[in-house]
Amino acid sequence: MLTGGRVRFYFSPLVLLMMALLLASFYWNFLGPYWAGRAPTTSDFYNELWAPTHLLTQGQSPYKTASLYPHLPAVWFPMAVGFFFPLGLLSDELAAKIWLMINVLELFALIMLSIRSLDSNGAVLVLGGLVYFFPVVFSHLLLGQFSLTTALCLLASAVLAEKRHDWLAAFCLALGLSKPQLGIMAVLGLGVFYYRAGGFKLLVRFGVQTGFMVLLTSLPLFIAYPGWIPDWISSEQSNRYMWTFPSLFSALQRFMGAPGYLIWGIILIAGCVLCYQLWTHDPPRLAMPWTLGITVMVSTYVWSWDFVLLIPVWAYIFSHSSWRGQAFLVLTYLLGWVGFAYVQSLPNSNNSMFWWFPLWLLACVSIVSPPIRLWRTSNSPPG
Repeated sequence: MLTGGRVRFYFSPLVLLMMALLLASFYWNFLGPYWAGRAPTTSDFYNELWAPTHLLTQGQSPYKTASLYPHLPAVWFPMAVGFFFPLGLLSDELAAKIWLMINVLELFALIMLSIRSLDSNGAVLVLGGLVYFFPVVFSHLLLGQFSLTTALCLLASAVLAEKRHDWLAAFCLALGLSKPQLGIMAVLGLGVFYYRAGGFKLLVRFGVQTGFMVLLTSLPLFIAYPGWIPDWISSEQSNRYMWTFPSLFSALQRFMGAPGYLIWGIILIAGCVLCYQLWTHDPPRLAMPWTLGITVMVSTYVWSWDFVLLIPVWAYIFSHSSWRGQAFLVLTYLLGWVGFAYVQSLPNSNNSMFWWFPLWLLACVSIVSPPIRLWRTSNSPPG
């Protein structure tokens, strides 16, 4: 006979999965007409993943995409191209729909890794609804971005590292570094963990394992077109557009000029210290969600769709808070959603205007459960 706890244990993932499938159906039907009336070259999925993988399956250089008329050069790292190369065997439209399904399932998996249990089925519905309609999820799915994959891989690498499945952790880390600017703090955190677990020897071994996995996931490129590296370097160098990012670094520079660099430097150092403290006092599965949040704060190259890295820490704190804490998080989430929608509706709206959102979300989460509380209370859940 199943007890109430076991029913909830099986019911919660089932509810979240059903919600994910409904979300996938919604986006499939909504984005279908949108894609039909829009050139596929405007999506990041086409430019960064489908075009390179398609050329790779044709025995051509995956980073010389000009023949497919991309909107931007391909700059995602070869691990993504090599691992997902089968998508290049499909038409761009079918591959985009499959990528949409993959992204939605990744969102489901991200929630499941971020929480351990939820005592209330109602809380499951609230959490799923809020995360699946997180303000930046829509733009992420619309563009076919890779940030959800990065977030899931980095979080999975922490869970696997804690269980000492080092090779699998190295694989997830290698794939997550396909957007390396989103994985720098995770590398720092995992480095601290492995150094404390086995000293310099274990740290070097994990580094070698990760390097091997980078080569393994890039192997299809070496097999199909061995001379891809110069084209990759050239493609990276050609991506020198004068973007204005919604990063804290960019916002401080715009609003304060030269002093903004100093303030950002202080924030970067504080972020590194906080990250070190988290990985020193807490298990990786608890340290990584906060680390991903810190990454959004200190990264210089971040877009609003990269804010999906905030989902794990928000979901974790929500799932382990009292009803008062959950009510506060829901209220502040809705206020953030309204603010996001308002900025989006402005005539001169652009991506750089969303810089405030990570600050708002992390501040609200910290009010419910400050990160310093984690290492003071060991593994006890936040209240």
